[in-house]
Amino acid sequence: SPSANQGGTNPAQIGLGSMVSSIDQIMTPGSSQNTGKSTDAMIQGRGFFVFRNAGQIVYGRAGAFSQDQNGYLIDPGTGAFVLGQMWGANDREVLEWGSTPLTPLRFNIGSYPPEPEGAKIDIKPGDFVQNGSNYEYVNPALIGASATVPTGGTLDPTTGKITFTGPPPAAGVSITNIDYDKLTLTPGDFVQKGNVYVYENPDLVGATLGAITGGSFDPKTGTITLDAAPPSAGVAITGVDGRLRAKLDEVTIDGNGIITGIYSNGKGSASRRIGQLAVANFANDAGLQNVGNNFYSATNNSGIADIGAAGTAGRGNIIPNSVEMSNVDLSQEFTDMIVTQRGFQANSRVITVSDSLLQELIDLKR
Repeated sequence: SPSANQGGTNPAQIGLGSMVSSIDQIMTPGSSQNTGKSTDAMIQGRGFFVFRNAGQIVYGRAGAFSQDQNGYLIDPGTGAFVLGQMWGANDREVLEWGSTPLTPLRFNIGSYPPEPEGAKIDIKPGDFVQNGSNYEYVNPALIGASATVPTGGTLDPTTGKITFTGPPPAAGVSITNIDYDKLTLTPGDFVQKGNVYVYENPDLVGATLGAITGGSFDPKTGTITLDAAPPSAGVAITGVDGRLRAKLDEVTIDGNGIITGIYSNGKGSASRRIGQLAVANFANDAGLQNVGNNFYSATNNSGIADIGAAGTAGRGNIIPNSVEMSNVDLSQEFTDMIVTQRGFQANSRVITVSDSLLQELIDLKR
């Protein structure tokens, strides 16, 4: 205690050993590595991809994505679904982040676009994109089709593009009488099954066909059946109506995480937006809990996830066809390892010196 001749001192506490203060997450971005794979994506800057792993929402920056047998975009190491938002029949709609639940992203190469199968398509004025003095609307469902476009519009069947010179009608556009190309079959296209000859084509599922001489058509399976040998001149069917001919050939991902599909029927191609990757930001990235497999979960210290589109509200942009490399600084880690090793060696020498002193004391007593 303090006195007139001496100041007070703090009490000497009994040591309780040492403990880890904290283990900090290093969230600095890593360098990019181009893979050339269309489903790979990297976040340049802040943000995390959103996954659903075993029913739990988790976050991660590893963007080496693949597809499962059902067409879902997944993390190949765990099977976790990559989440985002999907467009329906109208890919011009504005996605509402926050109010719309996230969904697993899904697309299948060879699939048809989610367009109406009827013979009428309604187009709103806002669906048109201005290109100079023209307004254009592209729909893969119209590839190979012929249609009646009112008020002076024209349809290019090779690309599925409708063009108006000047502004589109304020009330929108209704397209009717959509007819697709003539389907011509040769005898070699039929397969003999007993006493009948059968031709199957998934493009005809849900279609309506004109009259077939000596045969029948099943729209549920897309099967044409002839009761006798196919005629030597082949079979010509006209009036095929209602089935979408363009199929998904490939996909691309842009800087905002929008997944765009390229659809083609062999004669022309067109693109449409399929979905968009979700990107999450946190107030404190270092507060995330590492749950393994390059996944993190939100905690009270990280704050809740602010989920939206890449390139908005402080979220990083997407670099397509690339993955993020490790952000570990190898030179710094080797330096730290050497310092730690030398510290261990120095402590070992202290123990050796202590043993030598004790031995000297024992020898002096003798």
